Amino acid sequence: MRPYALYVLIAGALTLALTTCSSSALRAAGEPQGVAFALAHCFFLSTFFGRLSAHVSPTPALTLQMLAGVLVENIPGTREAIGEAITTDASALVRKFALGCILARAGLAMDAASAWANRAKVAKLSCVGMIEMTTVAGLFIALFSLDAATSFAGGFLMAGISLAVVIPPVAEFQRRGLGVEQGVPALIISASSFDGIIAIVGFGICSGIVAAGGGSGATAMAWKVPTQIVVGGVGGPALAKALVRANILSSSTKPSTGVLDASLVLSTVMVILYSATHLEVSGGGALMAIAFCASLALEWTNHGCSDALRDASVALTTLWSDFTAPLLFVIIGATLDLHSSSFWNVAPKALAIIVVGGAARAAGVFAATHGNETMSIRDRTFIAFAWTPKATIQAALAGVIYDQAVTAYGADSKQADDGTVLLQTALLSILLTAPLGAWCIAYFAPKLLTQKQAGAI
Repeated sequence: MRPYALYVLIAGALTLALTTCSSSALRAAGEPQGVAFALAHCFFLSTFFGRLSAHVSPTPALTLQMLAGVLVENIPGTREAIGEAITTDASALVRKFALGCILARAGLAMDAASAWANRAKVAKLSCVGMIEMTTVAGLFIALFSLDAATSFAGGFLMAGISLAVVIPPVAEFQRRGLGVEQGVPALIISASSFDGIIAIVGFGICSGIVAAGGGSGATAMAWKVPTQIVVGGVGGPALAKALVRANILSSSTKPSTGVLDASLVLSTVMVILYSATHLEVSGGGALMAIAFCASLALEWTNHGCSDALRDASVALTTLWSDFTAPLLFVIIGATLDLHSSSFWNVAPKALAIIVVGGAARAAGVFAATHGNETMSIRDRTFIAFAWTPKATIQAALAGVIYDQAVTAYGADSKQADDGTVLLQTALLSILLTAPLGAWCIAYFAPKLLTQKQAGAI
């Protein structure tokens, strides 16, 4: 059966089941303008649009999935039946689950041995995001008059590159031998994970300070930062060791299935994230989650359980590509209301922030790779292009500040307006930089990177 037909049958069966069930609450959710109806049809549309990306390669599927959400929100009829039916709680749940998938996949994919072997280069390149972060934060203050905590949260939000767009083509170039002798693909892959970690943890810390509301609350939250870093950095590895040695996850004495391991890993990550949110230490929670997954990957590798690592990673990748990513990007696209005057007021300044922030990142790449004896100016230029795309981190975190503000102060508050600025800026960055970055990576890699010579070691 073709995938399209299967998705149609699933969406139709789910709608029929919900609209004919005995519970009035479930029946209402399954009818047009109901949240279950909206999510099911958003998922179907997103999957369909994602399949179309194969015809406009190398445009990433997530771009078309996000465009599907924009259409759902802005076309009359679908706007009322689907776009407006996606509740804040449903959107927040999808984004939180997506963040858990991002952290779990990034942690398990980290190659500690390679990163340690190139630690100086990886550390310098990973810190490039800090240059973009401070530049963007300053622009948020100058152009939108945001407070410092919100501006720095926006800076970290915009600083994370998209692993989903960057890693697959770069890994393919590594397989084909492009730039391998200069170490370009290996450096990009290693540094990209750390770049994402810095962005997610930094955003979590800043969003916690924003949620504290300024004054003594923000000061008290700032004092928690060292504790978050220490507890997250120590607690994650300790938890990984405990679960492996207790044979809860695969070990040398108790092998398990990849699906079961992936389920337990993701469940553990989600418990960490929700507990951290409840304790108002989101940054520490994100750090603990990724430290847990990275340490788990190291435990499995060191104890001869590489098959468990591979199988769990494959299961999480399948979950991400077939379910989580389509739902995340269509829902985040559905928050972009082109009929709103606020969007058109924000857009010109947001574009300036995206362009200037991207230029600051490119300058940082050249500064971080200066003095690298193995890389030419062409290699360094490719790294600058490769670190253009924004998508996954922005989609998962863009609505956090806005949701916090609506819950605490109401949708018409100044704080909610500030959150809207971050949200719309992040959405524009995804729509612009994800396809642009993907095209640049595909076009410039053969032109800038050196092909490994046949027979070279």
